Amino acid sequence: MLTLTNEVRTLLADIEQLSNKRQRLLVDRNCFSSRGTDAGVPARLTMEYFRIFEFGISPNLVQQQETFLRSIMTAQTAGPDYAGVEAVIMLWKRFTDFYVYSRYELLSMSVSALADSTVVVMETNFHIRCCRDGVLALYPGLHYNMEQLQKVINSVLVVPVQYRFEFDSDGIVTWFSADWDLVTALNAIVPLVDAARILADANISKTGQIRSRIEDIRQACTVQDGHGGSTEQQAVDPRHCVDFLLS
Repeated sequence: MLTLTNEVRTLLADIEQLSNKRQRLLVDRNCFSSRGTDAGVPARLTMEYFRIFEFGISPNLVQQQETFLRSIMTAQTAGPDYAGVEAVIMLWKRFTDFYVYSRYELLSMSVSALADSTVVVMETNFHIRCCRDGVLALYPGLHYNMEQLQKVINSVLVVPVQYRFEFDSDGIVTWFSADWDLVTALNAIVPLVDAARILADANISKTGQIRSRIEDIRQACTVQDGHGGSTEQQAVDPRHCVDFLLS
């Protein structure tokens, strides 16, 4: 009788252990059951992204930040003008060459499910301040307007940025994009016409991509041609065009 009792206890313990394992598997396999809500895994991963990068790349957190990005993005993660997690990491690292301060302010989040994908759209304000040479490298037109240059240097720009994350059923980001409203940010400190002119030859795109290199910062204060012109004509985003903005 004692032996039978012990066997029953052992079986009950095994059943409980198997039940716990089954529950964990159900959670793992159905982690996207609430994916279309702000309590789902995609929403939580998005919130974690902004928590980790609230103040940009940090020397104390850089390893954790890179590990996190590589855990949710892959070489196949696409963007409007970049591809792969390494490109996203490099973009963040390049920010530190130009910006002396950055902070995210989260405004709203919307989550929607589409087939096997989940889309998370985050509305944010990105507070940034550039170093002087960084400003000149990003906005070369300010070489010729010291008053506006000082305004930009002495101001914290508040850039409305809309981020879009698309997750697959495994919780991996397949699409990551940002839409920077630089016109609104600059228009807060200079007239709209001047904001458009500053952005006409800017070395930063609507997606936040920095076209300048670290070498360009060192060359930001070199001798100019005296005509305010550039030997190389850059493509201008029509949304930064004066006529477009005033139409």
